[in-house]
Amino acid sequence: MKEIRITENESGQRLDRFLRKLMKETALSEIYKSIRKGNIKVNGKKSKGKYMLDIDDLNTFKNINVESIPKENKTINKADSIDVVYEDQNIIVVDKPAGLLSHPQSSKDRDTLIDRILYHIQKSEGLDASPTFIPSLCNRLDRNTAGLVIAAKNYNSLKAVNEMIRERKLKKLYLCVVKGSTKPAGEISGFLEKDEKTRKALMGDEGRESVTYYEKIDDNGEYSLLYVELVTGRFHQIRAHLSSIGHPIIGDVKYGDKKTNEYFRNKFGLNHQLLLAHIISIEETPPELDYLKGKVWHSKIPDEYKIIIDHLFHRQTP
Repeated sequence: MKEIRITENESGQRLDRFLRKLMKETALSEIYKSIRKGNIKVNGKKSKGKYMLDIDDLNTFKNINVESIPKENKTINKADSIDVVYEDQNIIVVDKPAGLLSHPQSSKDRDTLIDRILYHIQKSEGLDASPTFIPSLCNRLDRNTAGLVIAAKNYNSLKAVNEMIRERKLKKLYLCVVKGSTKPAGEISGFLEKDEKTRKALMGDEGRESVTYYEKIDDNGEYSLLYVELVTGRFHQIRAHLSSIGHPIIGDVKYGDKKTNEYFRNKFGLNHQLLLAHIISIEETPPELDYLKGKVWHSKIPDEYKIIIDHLFHRQTP
């Protein structure tokens, strides 16, 4: 018989949802059958799938092959360092460089943002041995988008930050340079659908509803410097939205203008979109993260962005 003691990282969720994470290769019908027959018990008693797990609950498994029950702390492959903007016992905010994947896309991807975060946490404080949870990203950035990313160190913090993002209690502002002179401010909304073949987001009548706000900081008649607020967080949303109104981000090879991109690549060596997740501000929080209310974090503006902004608008970056 195998046993799992519930920790803070597993508590506060239904038994059946916990089991689905734990027993990924087992059919859901088999999981419920095991619960009904009493092969899976909580504190020595038969329980229902809707039972809410609490800290120190003891789950026992009889005649069941339970995967990945940890006996010691996880080991993480050595990874490069990260630029930590803020860190406490619950979350870590890091400044991701352009060109770095947020998550592995294949088994060959060994150096990603989440790898670097896990290695940093393991070195500084160790990783808790949880059967279903490891520190996770709360927001993601495209490979060639730089800027701020939040990761949660425990399950309760992950739920709390996701709630803040979902209910717009956490504000995300992006800095970018686009082709053309935009309106002083605007809203872009519509449905975005992801094309799996081209890996592009397409505006249309189907897909997921998406909303983006923008405000112009400066322009020179040919290009505009914008602050963009991401209201919804869809795949390639900012890039696709700005391109759809005729103002693609400079350097964007998927949604941008080829001649414009060639100019900035040849003159400045820019080989990716000039898009930066620049500011995260916390306006409201759930009770468990109330100490974060009012926090504001800024990313560092890369030197290559500063050079381009100064060249185009004859100004320091905002």
